[in-house]
Amino acid sequence: MSIGSRIKQARQAAGLSQADLAEAMGITRSACSQWESDQGTGPRRERLEMLAAELGVTYEWLATGRDSAGVGEALPAYLSGEQTELLGLFKSLGSAQRKALLAFLRATKNTRKDKSADSA
Repeated sequence: MSIGSRIKQARQAAGLSQADLAEAMGITRSACSQWESDQGTGPRRERLEMLAAELGVTYEWLATGRDSAGVGEALPAYLSGEQTELLGLFKSLGSAQRKALLAFLRATKNTRKDKSADSA
């Protein structure tokens, strides 16, 4: 199976259209289409790492096809039920929603740090 086929398989398993994936990755839908059809140059390592994270697969599988976990990889056993739920919910959000949620979480974390510093 080619890298393009693995990208397409992982994208479809994640329930994303090419347009959805392109938006989440900050690329054009045309670039996504070219990657999936193995036309032109494939994605660089940095993009492959981002793709793997976005699609919920391992970098090893996406890049080489050698990792047996591949699509639908089970989450690590050390994650709590709450953490697993959070990851699942996060993956179901659109790109804009993810960015807004991350901004909120970062602001909340920074507020907690500021309060800790004030009380010290």
